[in-house]
Amino acid sequence: MARAMIANEAEDGAATRRAYSVPAAEKTLDILEFMVRQPAGMTITELAVGLGRSVHEVYRIILVLEARGYLYRPAQSDRYRVSLKIFEMAHEMSSVRQLTDAALPVMQTLAPATMQSCHLAVLSDRDALIVLQIDSPLPMRYSVMLGAKFQFEETSSGVVVFAFSPPEQRETLLSKLEAEGRDRADIESIRLRAEAIAADGYEVRTSLAVGGVTNISVPVFDYLGHVVAALTVPYMPQRAALVPLDAVVGQVIQAGRAISIELGAANRLPPLPPQ
Repeated sequence: MARAMIANEAEDGAATRRAYSVPAAEKTLDILEFMVRQPAGMTITELAVGLGRSVHEVYRIILVLEARGYLYRPAQSDRYRVSLKIFEMAHEMSSVRQLTDAALPVMQTLAPATMQSCHLAVLSDRDALIVLQIDSPLPMRYSVMLGAKFQFEETSSGVVVFAFSPPEQRETLLSKLEAEGRDRADIESIRLRAEAIAADGYEVRTSLAVGGVTNISVPVFDYLGHVVAALTVPYMPQRAALVPLDAVVGQVIQAGRAISIELGAANRLPPLPPQ
């Protein structure tokens, strides 16, 4: 009887916590979640309209977020942008720190060896998040901003991580795309692309975002054999870049395996893919 009473009290407490609302906290989170998808920034009025709230409701919260460093305004502008503070907080998590610590020396070797920039991305909800970036040593180069987020299906990094993720995670992501109104043919195309990546072990694909760039992307695995990131070289041909594409592909594959080994995946790596 006593156990039953305790169980009922616990269930009541959980239900109360779920139903409990903190309007100020919810407004703050609404603002941050909305602003991270506004790369050009927004004025307070535009933000209020976008959230369906009054300027009065968001004004004080914006001031607090600015004072705490989560939002900032460029000089001579009234448009607020999200700072990198949230990314920096996430970067302090042990799993991300362990990943970047393992990848940094490998990528610092890879960039000058290939004469190309390289970056490391993880999946954050439905987005590919850039957690590490090393620039090419050449004066003319292509690189991706640290902390940048892209829809996973629009990047080689995102689709490579997706391709090696557990089936239930892949289906969840595809369901989100369907809920967002994506065409079924597009979703099926992503599924087939992922199957090809999983079969090949990596992806070499012309960039959809930047003309003339070819993305070389490989998975990175942890000590359990789970995919945790993708290492990508956006290969940009130029006269000074003396290493040919085929050679860079091989170096990226080896670099991805080296990072995985540093994470303890030596005995769980898939066979070396043919090139």
